[in-house]
Amino acid sequence: HQAKSTIELLNWLKLQPQFAQVLHPADATSAGHAYWKEICRDGHSAGLVSVIFDNNYKLQDIRNFCDSLKLFKLGFSWGGPVSLVMLYNLKEMRVLEHSHLKEGLLVRFCIGLEHPADLIHDIQNALQRLSD
Repeated sequence: HQAKSTIELLNWLKLQPQFAQVLHPADATSAGHAYWKEICRDGHSAGLVSVIFDNNYKLQDIRNFCDSLKLFKLGFSWGGPVSLVMLYNLKEMRVLEHSHLKEGLLVRFCIGLEHPADLIHDIQNALQRLSD
């Protein structure tokens, strides 16, 4: 169930203009897709999806986005029943170049057991707050 939810959310995220890039190994355009496909022959994937917001958004905008989410709780995790979200400023965290990544702030979603339509609705509501 979780893998299907992740893919449904991934496909929706890719259509949102606020994101410069969506990162998940099951996506054919993501770096590492060929390696993922080789080792995950059953097509299952982890419930982690990252997005890089368009570089026009500032740190406070993305903080407000994360705070606006209702189903996603702020926290670090690699999996669990509750969906989590975490903001990362990769420029401050890493010194090595990341040529495969677009410019902008990264938000990582850890997908829990909630229905994907509910998670999409939650993100959609938080994205609308960015334009207010």
